[in-house]
Amino acid sequence: MIRAIRACKTAAEERAVVRKECASIRASISENDQDYMHRNLAKLMFIHMLEMARDLAPEVERLLQFRDPNIRKKAALCTIRIIKKVPDLAENFINAAAALLKEKHHGVLITGAQLCTDMCKVSTEAHEHFRKKCLDGVVKLLRDLANSPYAPEYDISGITDPLLHIRLLRLLYVLGQGDADASDTMNDVATKTETNKNAGNAILYECVATIMNIEDNGGLRVLAVNILGRFLSSRDNNIRYVALNMLMKAISLDSQAVQRHRATILECVKDPDASIRKRALELVYLLVNESNAKPLTKELVDYLEVSDPEFKGDLTAKICSIVEK
Repeated sequence: MIRAIRACKTAAEERAVVRKECASIRASISENDQDYMHRNLAKLMFIHMLEMARDLAPEVERLLQFRDPNIRKKAALCTIRIIKKVPDLAENFINAAAALLKEKHHGVLITGAQLCTDMCKVSTEAHEHFRKKCLDGVVKLLRDLANSPYAPEYDISGITDPLLHIRLLRLLYVLGQGDADASDTMNDVATKTETNKNAGNAILYECVATIMNIEDNGGLRVLAVNILGRFLSSRDNNIRYVALNMLMKAISLDSQAVQRHRATILECVKDPDASIRKRALELVYLLVNESNAKPLTKELVDYLEVSDPEFKGDLTAKICSIVEK
């Protein structure tokens, strides 16, 4: 029964399965079938728990305003689960969720930002409310966080609470989507981070993802691509691979800004790591145009002579594609 319910793609399908099971259970009970009584009770408990989210929602909403911040944090986490199960309940939590973004407690702020982000995905009303009422507050929060003095309880590698930074940036990512005015409000959000620390790189990556997702802003796009260019010079393979992936998305938004990092990308084609080589080669192929086709092809042909035997096939195929293009 559980497998059948979880396989349902719509609420109507789920209700049909439950109705069928309930009819079967009624028949079994009326026949006084003792052998299956315990199984029938277990089934009824499971069916009862399927509406449980609706029953608990008012109580969870009350706990979102509880005086203990740890209770508010747990209630926010519970609300995230509730709206995933029953998206139409999201509208009941709009005001309570917005209030969490005014908290001082970082644990409540992190869960509050996550809750607002998830609510935006399931409710257009919540999305509009947070965009109109909370955007300025989130921008101020990020600015204050970036400029905050050293706080030992929140410090990770010299950065104040990078986890909160990232949650707030992801909320901006959602709020700025498709709205030029909202995107303009985010223009002055700066972040002081170091690229020699993982925490700093994580924040910079989220900044780039947010810039690429919000409405068109040439200056910010160039800044984002330059950050990715710095990532390409990292000694960490994961950071270089992530940068190449993001640059492939950036080409469609600002090809000229990516072209400035062509030399660094070409160096990545010669990287010892096979996955980085392949990704960089894909990127080089996307960068080819009439003005740079000859020098780029020459670089690749020169490298073909000294490349690893297992890479020669991919390299040759791309060179032929470039010539054809």
